[in-house]
Amino acid sequence: MKKNRNLIFTFLKIALTFILLYIVFSTIPLNDVWIVLKKSNPVLLFLALVSFILSQIVSANRLLQLIKWSGFILDSKKNYILYLVGMFYNFFIPGGIGGDAYKIYILNKEYKWSAKKLTTVVFVDRLMGLIAIAVLIVLFSMFIPYFVNENLVWLLFVILAIGLVFSYFFMKWLFASFLGIFIKSVLQSILIQLLQCICIVLLLSSICKTNDYIIYVIAFLLSSVLSIFSFSGIGVREMILYQASTLFAFDSMKAVTIGLLFSILTAFVSLFGIYFHFKQDKKMERLK
Repeated sequence: MKKNRNLIFTFLKIALTFILLYIVFSTIPLNDVWIVLKKSNPVLLFLALVSFILSQIVSANRLLQLIKWSGFILDSKKNYILYLVGMFYNFFIPGGIGGDAYKIYILNKEYKWSAKKLTTVVFVDRLMGLIAIAVLIVLFSMFIPYFVNENLVWLLFVILAIGLVFSYFFMKWLFASFLGIFIKSVLQSILIQLLQCICIVLLLSSICKTNDYIIYVIAFLLSSVLSIFSFSGIGVREMILYQASTLFAFDSMKAVTIGLLFSILTAFVSLFGIYFHFKQDKKMERLK
């Protein structure tokens, strides 16, 4: 029954991905996007790639610290390998187990660690990322002319304060054992998201000049939250960037293009996980 539910959920995610991509590219010709891509600045694209890789390194370290905080001892090299293979699973195997589930499975089988405890670690890791995204969306919104002109910046400060207090007590209620590392993990998560925001700014700068960086970044952060509803965030990211471009009257083609560029960067980095995937499979075969 659970397997059937997972298959249905996976099918719905893939279906939604294709539906959203169809809607976007029925309005914006893919050939026009390709023309913009060919004119992009390779140096800025490379710097965007570096920024993305750095975000994943920090993300892997955040997970490692949460694992160690839970009483498990894991080698840093092993953690990086598991993280990279997890990225490969998330991006290239939509019908299989997710990257987080893969990490839990390997650590449980290889080290006999509690699957339930590992699941909690992974969930808290994701929760920290969500908190960081929410914080940055509120902070960046303070630079949107509407909030500035209407003197509503104070309201955003209130929302931010309430959100942080709620997050703290939510953690204290359900995951009290992680309170000691809460602030450090949130700060790491903010750094991760800032590096990805820098990546988006560099991608945008590689194809055009604009003064709308804040709007693009906020739209990207929103798409990161909603990416769970599509395959690897593809489709959702392009749709939200496209909708943001129509709402704030900036170039929709360039908005969709940076969404595609970010997906390409993610795919490129994730592809390196295939080597360790097969290497790990051979190791697991020997353990059986």
